[in-house]
Amino acid sequence: MNVRGLMHDLGHQMMTLSLLADSVCEDGALPSAARQRMEIVKQEIFRIVQLIADFAPSDAATAWAERVDIRAIAGEAAQLAGLTYDTGVTVEPGGPAVISINPSTLRRVLRNLVDNAVRAAGPSGQVLIRVEQTQETVLEIADTGPGFGLGPSGASGLGLTVVRKLLDAVGGRLDVATDPGVGARVRVTFSPDAEYS
Repeated sequence: MNVRGLMHDLGHQMMTLSLLADSVCEDGALPSAARQRMEIVKQEIFRIVQLIADFAPSDAATAWAERVDIRAIAGEAAQLAGLTYDTGVTVEPGGPAVISINPSTLRRVLRNLVDNAVRAAGPSGQVLIRVEQTQETVLEIADTGPGFGLGPSGASGLGLTVVRKLLDAVGGRLDVATDPGVGARVRVTFSPDAEYS
């Protein structure tokens, strides 16, 4: 296996570990001492990810773009959220929606958006993930919370900032709509035939 392939596979594995560590840390039943140890684990995972990024060839970001099914990645995000929260998270059924993108970038976008939606919806709420693919590919996350900006202070700001930076880097577009008392809808749009590295 060449260096690029090795860095690619390591990046995938570290992202999976990072998502699992996040889900463990957000478990309300986790004892304080165990939570502190998991936070250290997360810091070490981040350091390894940075080392991988520093060591990767200069053209690795583009090379890491793959043909991936957004609906399948959304299913992973819904499953992780189900292990972490009481809120119902479902993915609307449909066929594959495949684009070329760095899978780690897509997972980070989904993880942040789903976490925000779950926090807004609360334990008795629902989150629905929709994927549509025509000329453009659209990922939509809708929640049954109070509406964007009307929930607990700071619940969504940081996550959306991260998502905007990720999408700015790859050329995706983020739009947020809200209907007070009904919920919020966050849409991510990917242009056709683009390489999202």
